[in-house]
Amino acid sequence: MDKDNVKEFLNFTGKVIIVHTITYFMFGLLMSNLFDYGRLYRQEIIRDFVRPIDSYYIFLGPLVQPIRGLLFALGLWPIRNTIMENKRGWLILWSIFVVFGILGTPAAAPSSLEGVIYSQLPLWYHLIGLPEIVLQTLAFSLVLVWWEKRRYQPNQPHHKSVLWTDVLKAVMIASFAYMGYAVGSILSAVIARAEIDMETAASDLRTQMMFIVAFVVNIVLVFLASKKWVGGKIALWHVFLFFWIVDTAVILLYQLIFLSPMPLPLALFVGLFPACIIAISMHFGYRKMRTL
Repeated sequence: MDKDNVKEFLNFTGKVIIVHTITYFMFGLLMSNLFDYGRLYRQEIIRDFVRPIDSYYIFLGPLVQPIRGLLFALGLWPIRNTIMENKRGWLILWSIFVVFGILGTPAAAPSSLEGVIYSQLPLWYHLIGLPEIVLQTLAFSLVLVWWEKRRYQPNQPHHKSVLWTDVLKAVMIASFAYMGYAVGSILSAVIARAEIDMETAASDLRTQMMFIVAFVVNIVLVFLASKKWVGGKIALWHVFLFFWIVDTAVILLYQLIFLSPMPLPLALFVGLFPACIIAISMHFGYRKMRTL
């Protein structure tokens, strides 16, 4: 590849990683609560196939999704033009996922034809997993193709393009910050040598709502702060300090109102990780715009 192709590939890869990680995270969270994965994973046969929801590996899942996004980008890059130049490129991309990644996998994976024939997993388990993977890959295909095709629409008003780009960046940064909450919570428990009932935490909607509230707050504030950051009106350490205070305050207030009061040092420790992620992400995500 020449220099321009390398930049184009990296740009495409970044989009694939962002869209995949966000859609994976959102649909996984939604479907795990809707279908009560914690209860399903304890069923006979299922518990011998999949790790329980209180396993630490379950919390590591979202953290390795950028690696899967990179693999997707490598696989899609040779056929990218075919997909993007077609009027229904999203349908082509989604069909690839459905045919080769869900129904027609070479291995006997859950929800696949081979899995139904060769595995001992019950049919209901194959079917109950379909909504998450079908909808997640559909959302991935729609968003990625829409985002990538915007490069081929030079006549579109510039301010609208910038607006949607900033919104997507804010969602992306807030999504990774959400993972920072999980890391901070696990580390705080390890340091305190406290046992975590992860199954209860994962299935307790009130507990998860605390992080969802913080997720929404971070989206709004990252979007608003990006204007001042790009304009050079605030420094990086100001961004970090501001979000450290905000993410700590969200935890403290939510715990006080809906759960039980949390010690300030613990809230500060948990809020530190999303604040670091947001500050670093804004530095790299808006650095190019800042220099224009």
